[in-house]
Amino acid sequence: MPIRRPDSQAERAHAFGARVRSLRRAKKLTQRQVAERIPMSPGNLSRLENGEHGPPADEVIVQMASILDIDVAELFKLAGRDVGGTSFEGQVLSELHQLRREMRAGFERLDAAVKALGEQAKGS
Repeated sequence: MPIRRPDSQAERAHAFGARVRSLRRAKKLTQRQVAERIPMSPGNLSRLENGEHGPPADEVIVQMASILDIDVAELFKLAGRDVGGTSFEGQVLSELHQLRREMRAGFERLDAAVKALGEQAKGS
């Protein structure tokens, strides 16, 4: 018979898993796609999203935050990790994630401008 976790741990596992699933679906990624990039088996990711497993190791949480394009502090907080006193590494990671989002937005604007120029050249 499996050992039952205290309610607070079960609630944390469900909250963490639900948030990961929500973020993954919002990015239109499959469990297999995310699991391969972590790396983790799709079955383990499924169990994590269903709250059957507690939050994973910090390194996995950092990978998930990067893949799902979310501030790692949010996932750490959901996992019950202490994020009150932001460590230097945590602050650097947060700033890198913000920079990544800004760069993606810049590349999207650049792609749109190149596409518009290409269409304009075709029309000439």
